[in-house]
Amino acid sequence: MKTSKILLAILAATVLGLGAANATQINGTVGFTSAANTTGGHFVPDGSGGGTVIFNNPLHVNFGTDDYSTVPVGTAATFSDITFDSAGHLVGGGNIPEWTFTVGSTLYSFDLLSLQSASFESGNPNALAMMGQGTVHITGFDDTFATFALQGTGKGFTFTILQASNTAVPTPEGGSALALLGLGLIAVEGLRRKLAAA
Repeated sequence: MKTSKILLAILAATVLGLGAANATQINGTVGFTSAANTTGGHFVPDGSGGGTVIFNNPLHVNFGTDDYSTVPVGTAATFSDITFDSAGHLVGGGNIPEWTFTVGSTLYSFDLLSLQSASFESGNPNALAMMGQGTVHITGFDDTFATFALQGTGKGFTFTILQASNTAVPTPEGGSALALLGLGLIAVEGLRRKLAAA
């Protein structure tokens, strides 16, 4: 009886490990820009060094690589406004989703979970710059960690999106191996305790 329970524990650990090893993560980069001769949006300062970027939707896909390579250039995407504080950090705990678009029956989206930096300098030209990270989603793929970058320029508090992009950063194969190793060690520790108690 004890042996069958131990075998079940090892089998469960192996199945979980195989699930991690066979994950279909997203690869590639997708880029967005505002339409030609169109304002990408405007910035509303909060008076303390932060503020809110308000997008003039839609923005449009202007390139895609790997798993984004079949997205037609010009596909319209909807962006959520981004509020950041004087330190350049995201206010509100995350934008879910930050952007989204659909091609056929496939939904593409990105959840912005944090900003490492964000700034807006009003001038002629002005400068908008952001760096962040979060999770990208594509129907049929596993959620995947991704980096986010945005740059814009313009006059006063309006701006044009020169480039916004997300790059998926899949867990390397070593990550799956580590997951398997961790589960294996748990199973071995469980087996050691069972044998010691017997």
